[in-house]
Amino acid sequence: MAKKVTMEFIANQLGITKNTVSLALRNMPGVSEKTRNEILRTAEKYGYKYKKSNTKNNTGDSKTESICLMLSNDTRNSVGFFSFIQYGIESEGKRNGLNTILYCFDDNKEFQPPVCIRDGIISGIITLGRISRKTVNSIIDLNLPLVIIDDFFDDIRASYILTDNLSGGYIATEYLIKSGHRDIGFFGDVFASPSFFDRYMGYLKAHVQYNIPINNSFSIIDKNMSTLLHDSVDKIVDELKKIPQLPTAMFCCNDLEAISLYKAFSAMGISVPDDISIIGFDDIESSKSVSPELTTMHIYKEAMGERAVKKLIDRMNGHEYIEEKILLPVSLVERQSVKQIG
Repeated sequence: MAKKVTMEFIANQLGITKNTVSLALRNMPGVSEKTRNEILRTAEKYGYKYKKSNTKNNTGDSKTESICLMLSNDTRNSVGFFSFIQYGIESEGKRNGLNTILYCFDDNKEFQPPVCIRDGIISGIITLGRISRKTVNSIIDLNLPLVIIDDFFDDIRASYILTDNLSGGYIATEYLIKSGHRDIGFFGDVFASPSFFDRYMGYLKAHVQYNIPINNSFSIIDKNMSTLLHDSVDKIVDELKKIPQLPTAMFCCNDLEAISLYKAFSAMGISVPDDISIIGFDDIESSKSVSPELTTMHIYKEAMGERAVKKLIDRMNGHEYIEEKILLPVSLVERQSVKQIG
């Protein structure tokens, strides 16, 4: 009898995760075109056809409760990160008999509740990614159970699911220090996201803990190189040339920032890691497709989505609880972009 072909089987054939296979087969963002094509070819080779399943609750009744996943258009269009969290939300929701309704909005405009909420069919809300204070307050005013993922406000009481960015920033910088580096820069707009700011705080903490002076001239903390790359790689090169002396290593606020620096250094004839070491953050799919492969901090993206649903269910079930800020750990992924020196 022929073995049943599953997404897990395809994942094992290609040496990737089952979630990556699922995203590719569902034509969702977060997977590189090369990987997506390999998955589709492998699925076709083994005769696998993806089928959407009808969600049922634990009693087998086809009637389900629904939750609303809200995210801005900017978050929806971002590459390689949030789609994995969304997968975790949908998977955990399905396991608990919950239908997930996606609502995308323009965070620069007045927030309008989706029809599903106006019709009273939503039992709880999860927001994903950066969101304005005004929009968060509008969502809170809907008076539905709420969990916020990957963003937070110090003065707004809510339940948050976050990455331990401060510890992650510390671990990344400590890795560079233990690799012999003392001249270390930080790259990324620390004011663009609470996550980036906390990673920068971890970078500073490691310097203090290891008694290494902080040289601010090594860092660019008010611009995102990945944004400049939309205009031209020359824009990044111009910013790098303003640095009096390049550090021996750079810690980037995320992998997109690191990959943007790869392109700029290539244009400048500077080799990674022979001339300069780089470490990123997020462990997105493309961090493995650049050369050399990027050393980075892995975020348990699917687990963030799963934990958010569990937290939301507690609230939906009327369980008494205090609002929590839940921090999920990160782990170092050593690849080839950091050189041992000294």
